[in-house]
Amino acid sequence: MSIDRSSVRARRRRAAKAVLTLTLLALVVVGVAAAAALRGGAHGAASATDTFVLANAVKVDTLDPAQNSVNESIWLTQNIYSRLVQPNATGTALLPDLATSWKVSNGGKTYTFKLRSAKFSDGTPLTAQDAAFSILRSKALKGGWGFLLDAVKSVTAPDDSTVVFQLTRPHAPLLADLAMYAYAVVPQKAVEAQGDAFWNKPVGSGPFMVTSLKKDQQLDLAVNPNWYGKKPSIKNVQVQIVPNDNSRVLLLQSKKVDAIENPPGNLINQIGKFPGLQSDLFPSTRVDFIQLDEHYAPYKDRNVRMALNYGIDRNAIVKLAYSGHATPGSSYMPYKMLYWNSSLKPYPYDLAKAKAFLAKSKYPNGFKTFLIEVANDVAGNATAVVIKSELAKLNISVDIRTYELLTAYAKEDGGHSQMGQRYWTNDIIDPDEVTTFAVDPKGGANAFNTYWGNARATSLVHKARAELNPVKRGQMYKEIQKIVYQESPFLVLDYSPYRYAQGKWVHGFHVNPLGAYNLSLLDLTVDSH
Repeated sequence: MSIDRSSVRARRRRAAKAVLTLTLLALVVVGVAAAAALRGGAHGAASATDTFVLANAVKVDTLDPAQNSVNESIWLTQNIYSRLVQPNATGTALLPDLATSWKVSNGGKTYTFKLRSAKFSDGTPLTAQDAAFSILRSKALKGGWGFLLDAVKSVTAPDDSTVVFQLTRPHAPLLADLAMYAYAVVPQKAVEAQGDAFWNKPVGSGPFMVTSLKKDQQLDLAVNPNWYGKKPSIKNVQVQIVPNDNSRVLLLQSKKVDAIENPPGNLINQIGKFPGLQSDLFPSTRVDFIQLDEHYAPYKDRNVRMALNYGIDRNAIVKLAYSGHATPGSSYMPYKMLYWNSSLKPYPYDLAKAKAFLAKSKYPNGFKTFLIEVANDVAGNATAVVIKSELAKLNISVDIRTYELLTAYAKEDGGHSQMGQRYWTNDIIDPDEVTTFAVDPKGGANAFNTYWGNARATSLVHKARAELNPVKRGQMYKEIQKIVYQESPFLVLDYSPYRYAQGKWVHGFHVNPLGAYNLSLLDLTVDSH
């Protein structure tokens, strides 16, 4: 997510110094109160070799894969459920999952999948009807990901091990779309019988099963005895919810947890110097950007948007928020993903150009606006400070408003925002998801909730989805990226890696560029410590 920049260089240097000179000793002081409450029996499991304990920053929003909206929950559910196909460990290709084979026929409009023999964790056989039900349920969910499968006319199960998709037109990314978390398979009878209660302790066919859930505190998983794949080396996974960045570092330092997500970006180098700990920067599909809601009149003016582009110093954000461990952004597509347009370069910081664009706008004397940021996000908070101070040089007064993550997202959605810190990560290996989401105003998210639209770009989105020739698809996506770059309906800031830290007693933990770590948990081991 993006943050405000300072307008005075001396102030920026003082802010950078204050943040960057934090030490792990300081973290002990900051986080001790929060950690004291977590020192009970739950964390005692971290010393057992059969349990892996992970501290996440964000509470579980839901374990319903059709309705997940928070990355942390998305990545958790991929350990609980199976899909027809899944991304590989590098997030670059697809692997069989429930489907052992598939055939494409009828000019790319019929897909036939053959399923393996599998059971849910409660011992109930998993059938093709469960798969058809799950996919159609997710497709029909209002506000969900059904727009990805708008070419799908029907999903049927002619027998217990066969699923057939009939399409209205060829749809190039169908296999990639079906590897998305939202199209995980759940037991039809149990979901229909239990309703919303099912998701409090859901049943899946993945390698782990839920044993207990307190959404804002803790999730406990155990190995699924009916899992059809390789048996995990560990028996249990425990996920602690610890919103404060510094408290998570303290818990790792004191060996109360085995790994933590999102350690403060400005401390990533220092954490790795602490005895027994290591910090990890995994290649990601994360794109940090500033959402600009065009319901607020200034952001409908392209000259204003260009002024913001040149008025924000992306290199300063990378240095202050991520200690240099990020790349200034250009395209809305994740860094170097399939069809990424390498000809686009990050907008340089150029105050003179920023002032010139603002002078050409309807708001030459500046304006007031607000920026929504997420609480307890050190990197995000640093970004907001930079943006605020730098836009002040353009006489743009930014009011930073801080909320808990889900509250922030709710306020940024729906057309009642102005500026909002957001970030995107891919869920599939194909650019269809991010492009439809970000560019097509009717594609599921109102163009990242900017409410911007461009007829040529939207037309290309639909043509690219139906184009089966990869060279022609690539040309379309590069043109789409160029249009978005030139129009700048949102401000792409940087490409940042997934940040984790773990004890050196953990072996094999890694995440793929899509953020998932489910495959690594199959081989992961934890030494006594």
